[in-house]
Amino acid sequence: MNNKIYKKLFVGFGFVIIVLTLTLFAMSQTYIQNLVYHERLSQMEEVTHQMFRSLEDVIDTHWDEVDVQCNYLAYTPIETTDDLFSYLERLSELANYKEKQIELVAVDSAGHYYTTHGRMGLLRGMTYLESAPERVSYVSNSLTVDDSRMVFLEQLSTPITLQGEAGEITLRYFGIAQCMTQLNDYFRCDAYENNNSVYVLDNDGFKLFNANDAELLKGHNVYTVLSQMSYLHGSSFAAAKERLARTGSCYSNAVLDGTEYYYALKQMENAQWTLAFLVPAEYVAVNTQKLVNIVTASMIVFAVVFSITVVIAGWFLLREKQQRELRAEKETNLRLEQYNIQLTQANDEMRRA
Repeated sequence: MNNKIYKKLFVGFGFVIIVLTLTLFAMSQTYIQNLVYHERLSQMEEVTHQMFRSLEDVIDTHWDEVDVQCNYLAYTPIETTDDLFSYLERLSELANYKEKQIELVAVDSAGHYYTTHGRMGLLRGMTYLESAPERVSYVSNSLTVDDSRMVFLEQLSTPITLQGEAGEITLRYFGIAQCMTQLNDYFRCDAYENNNSVYVLDNDGFKLFNANDAELLKGHNVYTVLSQMSYLHGSSFAAAKERLARTGSCYSNAVLDGTEYYYALKQMENAQWTLAFLVPAEYVAVNTQKLVNIVTASMIVFAVVFSITVVIAGWFLLREKQQRELRAEKETNLRLEQYNIQLTQANDEMRRA
């Protein structure tokens, strides 16, 4: 009876130990995963901040170039559109703009734009000029057939009136347009072994330029795709969008087609476009993840060894107790046998007497 009770206690004790071990392991894993999540976000913020800063510097350089060209234009005596085209052609050759894939652009008060190729028609980015800003920068694919270009236009301090074939025109804006592929080197990230993807978006999330060889986010609107992804760690696209509007940047992670991604959204300071930066989770904070894997493996090994040790120790203790009880029972039986022998001898002597 006692052995059965002890066995039941031993089994119950072992079960409690295993449950406690698994519970502590699950809690520690949740805690560790949250730490890794925030560490990955922090590491990604540090890495992308440098990339975004480099892009801001490139944009500032383009604005400096536009300032110089506007000053040149203001002090250049031109009276007709033919003079304008000759000036643009000569300036492009002097500045080697063709090799840099840069094109000079002039915009008149009616919304027509002019390049070295002549009058090109209405500027599709006219909506950016409706409020007559002093500066405007946007991404457009209307200046060339197969290219997306970043356009930098500055309002002329003094409009320039020219005589053209169709009558007088008044130039209001002047600037440059450069092929977006010139920024591809700035979109790559060595920290992630160039496995990141970058999209240039407008304020509503529509794609203006894809810097990737493959189309990762399918569809015209990146915000729509991001909102439909599965989010982890209590995050959501609504929270990310709110932070983007409040601070100008946000970081989050979500699952797309079974793969976890970390992404960043950044509103450029000197250009009216937003960058979307995505990278698979396996490339984010790789060393941290390796350390976590080692710690997790160590915890699993410790938990298994501890559980086995407890079970073996309990088994040995139970076995030792059983052996002690068996020896005590044997000694008791032996004493009873000796007592019976003595009693039998005494009875025989009494009978003989």
